[in-house]
Amino acid sequence: MNGNEVKSILLKNLLLDEVYVSFCENNCQIIAIGHIFYNMDELERHKIIYAPLMQHILNNEIHSVSIQAFNPEEWNKKHISCNI
Repeated sequence: MNGNEVKSILLKNLLLDEVYVSFCENNCQIIAIGHIFYNMDELERHKIIYAPLMQHILNNEIHSVSIQAFNPEEWNKKHISCNI
């Protein structure tokens, strides 16, 4: 499993505007941006991201996942303030 495969899975299964994925060994870091995250708390956002990846997590293709999920307004604020 690599970052492009994870990105493809997420974009295929979720209505996301942008996804950034980095992979080191079996550890996956995900930044997801989408309108679907409005009015959701962090736990709900993580559940949505985990759902299409569960098969790969259970098969040990992905060992650990770090998720940051933003709606577009949050992402714009973070993007500008952190120069991402």
